Amino acid sequence: MTTLAHRLSLLMPGPLAQRLRPLWHRAQVEAQFRMRGGRVEYDRELHCRIACREFGGRRLEVAVRSFRELRRFLNFNSEKGDVVADWMGWISDCEVLYDIGSANGLEGFYVNHMHGSRIVFVEPYAPSIETLLKTVARRVKTGGSSERFEVVHAGCDDKTGYERYLFHGLPNAGETGNTFADADAYCRGGKGHLPIVLSQWVAGVSLDSLHWKYGLPLATHVKIDIDGFELRALEGAKELLKSGNVRSWAIECNGRDQLAKIAGIMDKHDYVDVAQFEHYPGYEHYTGDHIYMRKDLVDSWYEAFPASRSSL
Repeated sequence: MTTLAHRLSLLMPGPLAQRLRPLWHRAQVEAQFRMRGGRVEYDRELHCRIACREFGGRRLEVAVRSFRELRRFLNFNSEKGDVVADWMGWISDCEVLYDIGSANGLEGFYVNHMHGSRIVFVEPYAPSIETLLKTVARRVKTGGSSERFEVVHAGCDDKTGYERYLFHGLPNAGETGNTFADADAYCRGGKGHLPIVLSQWVAGVSLDSLHWKYGLPLATHVKIDIDGFELRALEGAKELLKSGNVRSWAIECNGRDQLAKIAGIMDKHDYVDVAQFEHYPGYEHYTGDHIYMRKDLVDSWYEAFPASRSSL
C-alpha cells in the first residue's frame, strides 16, 4: 500500500518532502497511540508531556520528552514472542528489581505498576535520567510516593569508579547508541568506528556495589539491557550471583561468544535459561533476550509458559 507520506513526496519538491516526512511519522505515532487507548497531555509544571496507557485495569503514566520516547511507549509489550514482557507479568513475587540500562524506565515503572515492586534504576544517559525523575515527580504530583524508586546516574560495570560516557549523537531524550567506557565492547561489532559528538564523565557501579557498598536494597530480580556490556556487568555481580537472592534475570545478550560466557556464568550459579527471543534472526551479530531462572522456580515458569520448554 502506498502511504500518504510517499504520495506527498511524489507531489512536493524534495527538500519540502524531507521536512514533512518526519512530521507525518510523528502524527502517525500520536494517532496510533490514541487508537490503542492511550492519552497524552502536557504537564505545565514539569514542562513535558505525560503519556498514559492502561495495564492491569489501571493507568500507567510516564513522561515522554521526545517522539522517540512516545514511540517506545507505543510499542512497549507489543512484540510477538517478547519473553521479557512475559517475564515482567510473571514476577509477581518481585520485591526489588534492578533495572540496569533503564533508558526512560518503562520496564521498571511497569513492574512497579503491576506488582508494587521497589525499583532501582541504573542509567548513565543524562537526558534519560531527567525523564526518569519527571515520571517519579508526576507520580508524587498525582498523590503517589517516590519511596519505591531509586534513580542511580551511572553505568553498570565490573567495578566502581569514573569513566567517560561517549555521545554518538546529540543529547536528546530517547536517543540510543551511546557508549560507556569502551565503545568496542558493545554489540553488533562494537561502536568504535562511530563519531563521538561529545562526552561526559559518569560514575561506574558494579551490581555488587549497589547493595554491599551503597546500601541499596538487595535485588530479587534483575533486568539488564546494556547493548553488549552485559558480561562486564555480570563480572561485577559475583556476590549477588553467589547469594542466590536473585530469583530471575532478564538479560539482553549480544554476540554468540558473549552469550556462551554468560550461559556458563549462569549455569555455574544454578540458573536455567528458560526462554529466549532473538531480535534479528539471520543477522550477523546475535542479539537476543534470555530469561534465566533459579532452578527451584523453573517448573513454575514452565507451568505458566509451557511453550518455553519446547523452544529449548
